[in-house]
Amino acid sequence: MDRKINASTFKAQCLALIDEVAESGQSITVTKRGKAKVQIVAVREKPKSLWGATKGTFKILGDIVGPLDEGYDEDREWRNYTGQFDDPPARYAHDPVVDRTGSPPRKGGKKGLRRRARKQ
Repeated sequence: MDRKINASTFKAQCLALIDEVAESGQSITVTKRGKAKVQIVAVREKPKSLWGATKGTFKILGDIVGPLDEGYDEDREWRNYTGQFDDPPARYAHDPVVDRTGSPPRKGGKKGLRRRARKQ
């Protein structure tokens, strides 16, 4: 719960209140004429870098280096990686798409297009 204190009381006990907030972590709101003006909050130390920031927050259980399951076949994975598939992938199992328009494909991008001459 937030503790409220008058500005004149805070001025008289400033150093003691700062130490109290730092130890307990409970914030103090300083008021002036009944309106909140300042809040005193304890500073939390941030890690200097992200490397090692979560050290000690979790525990590793079991083997994290070995294979995930006992049926893992390293040779089969290597064949799949190098393109020596056991079964061809589905995308190569069908016939190639045929152009049914009857016209031969154009060579080059916009080479066949011509602009009309401008009238003057």
